[in-house]
Amino acid sequence: MSYLAQSLLEQDPAFQHRVRAVNTEQAQVFQSDGRADIAATATAVLRDEPGPSAVLLRLAAASPGIGNRVDNGDGTVDQSKVTDADLLAITQANFPTVADLFYDDDGTPKGAP
Repeated sequence: MSYLAQSLLEQDPAFQHRVRAVNTEQAQVFQSDGRADIAATATAVLRDEPGPSAVLLRLAAASPGIGNRVDNGDGTVDQSKVTDADLLAITQANFPTVADLFYDDDGTPKGAP
């Protein structure tokens, strides 16, 4: 995988819009999740808080195999080579990781007094 392709993908406006859409859709599902940290992450995404959403974007661009798939080999990327099904699976897989970065198991923000 080219790290340049990964970086370019993360900066691609169409990819950003698609990731934002899947994040929002999945946040609506996860908002009522029985796990407090997952639900808190979903609420943060729906509130458009920058931390969790930014991490979900970075993780989507860095997902295994995605950089290779989108790399055109000439210093450009084609984000359309990532399917909606890919984005759904990536987002569902990454939600617990992002939740663990920002929230304790009880949904309290990490580092909160």
